[in-house]
Amino acid sequence: MSFANSVALDLFRRAGLEALGQPCHRILFGSEARCDGCPAERTDLDGKRQAITLKTKEGDIYLKVSCQVWQGQCLLSLHDVSQEIALLRRSDLDRKELQAKNILLERRRRLNQEEHQFLTQIMDNLPEALLAVDENFLVQRQNRAVLDLFPRQIGSHCYALFGNSAPCPDCPAQRGFSEANGQKKSHETGGRVYTEIFSVSPNGKGGLLLFRDITRQVELIGQIRGQREEIASKNKVLSLLVDFGIYMQKETGIKEVAGYFLDAILPDLHGGAAGLIINDIRAGNIWLSHQSGMTTEEWKTVTKACMSRDLQRFKPGGLLADSVLPWRTSTQIPLMGAQGQRVGLVLLEGSINQEALGILRLVTEPLGAYFQNQLLLRQLEEKANKDALTGLFNRGYLTQSLEEEQEKFRGYGIHHALVLGDINQLKKLNDHYGHETGDRLIVAVAEALRSTLRNTDIAARTGGDEFIVLLTNSTDEDAAYFIERLQTQVFPSLILLLPDGSEFPVTVSLGKAGTDKHPPEVLTKEADRQMYAAKEQFYATASRYR
Repeated sequence: MSFANSVALDLFRRAGLEALGQPCHRILFGSEARCDGCPAERTDLDGKRQAITLKTKEGDIYLKVSCQVWQGQCLLSLHDVSQEIALLRRSDLDRKELQAKNILLERRRRLNQEEHQFLTQIMDNLPEALLAVDENFLVQRQNRAVLDLFPRQIGSHCYALFGNSAPCPDCPAQRGFSEANGQKKSHETGGRVYTEIFSVSPNGKGGLLLFRDITRQVELIGQIRGQREEIASKNKVLSLLVDFGIYMQKETGIKEVAGYFLDAILPDLHGGAAGLIINDIRAGNIWLSHQSGMTTEEWKTVTKACMSRDLQRFKPGGLLADSVLPWRTSTQIPLMGAQGQRVGLVLLEGSINQEALGILRLVTEPLGAYFQNQLLLRQLEEKANKDALTGLFNRGYLTQSLEEEQEKFRGYGIHHALVLGDINQLKKLNDHYGHETGDRLIVAVAEALRSTLRNTDIAARTGGDEFIVLLTNSTDEDAAYFIERLQTQVFPSLILLLPDGSEFPVTVSLGKAGTDKHPPEVLTKEADRQMYAAKEQFYATASRYR
């Protein structure tokens, strides 16, 4: 190369090539041999163009080289097309990117179209009117049922369905569908009543509105209002029964159950004063009493009447006299156990019709069963307090019962009396005929005592040959009659047949004391004193055996 202009020299310089004095094929193509078809050798290639690439540190330089022969010289024209190539490449990349985007957009469009068709199909198959609206209540989509439900209402907004030009008053979605989610609103237009249910749109923008025509339901409600009130009342009773049943299962305290019945359950079924009486397993005694709306004196009169022996016979029809109750009219509901035994009374102020009474009995029936179960548990405990030999109660049970009678004496002035007995000549019988024969004598006396008792009285064996009888609602004189009957009618006819064939007369020394003559705390001491006096009198006529 013998000559190069400044532009060519700059290109060669950028490419790090030494141009002048070097063959063109070495500079441009890095070849030691001439190019095939070099124009310098073939004139028919005059004007031939060729593309080459020069490597530089800044990047590739793309050149178009054209050859011309002039006056025996080969002229090479170098045209830098790097920018054109870059633009072409960028254009090609943009074209390919645009093509890929178009493909994705087309695919997304088809998917959206398919999804839209699918959603439209689902919406159209719904039997209820469904609207999809944006945040401004503009309808985005609706199903066929909307046209069926609102055939005459045409509008771009949901509120136009009801002839409104602005959002409906008190619309839950005015502050956003997120707050209105799950809420309902009623509409009435053209003699029809609709329910609108609000839901948040799946994309979180706008919402879904579900409309139901409830005109027929409203008409039916008007026609069967009385029935619905009755159903509501029964549902309320059912709910009370369920709550009460759960409470009775969890709560074992009888006072808590009685209080829950009177304070939480009964007020929903009865508006007046009320009382609850639960009998004890021992007749003539009350296990539990609870009231609301009565004075202390009024309730004291009622509970005292409930301690009468006639009422405490556990008969199904046993009720209090109206004169005992503090109300002009009243209703009494016996609490019955599973076996038909009366376990208590529910006392209510005022008269109650049969329908209300039937509802009340739905509650009192499980209450009666609950208290009967509690009484059965007390009976099991009572069996544990009985003497193994005689079947009479032991000292612990007698002490408890005596405390209950003392409470009745202090609270109601109801008297009670004690009778103490000691079998005569038991040691002689044991020594001569053995303890088995002595036990037969003890059992015979116990059976004789038990046969003479009322259902409210208690007989207990407190020692080897000692007995105590608690006479409820009795005076000192009543106890004297009781002893007289034992000594004149019972024991004289009681003979114990001994192993040798002889007969042993049964005799018992007895003493008594009643609260009408003695303080409750000295009854045992006074009865014991009289019993030992009777024993001394017996041994005054019979030989004492020691």
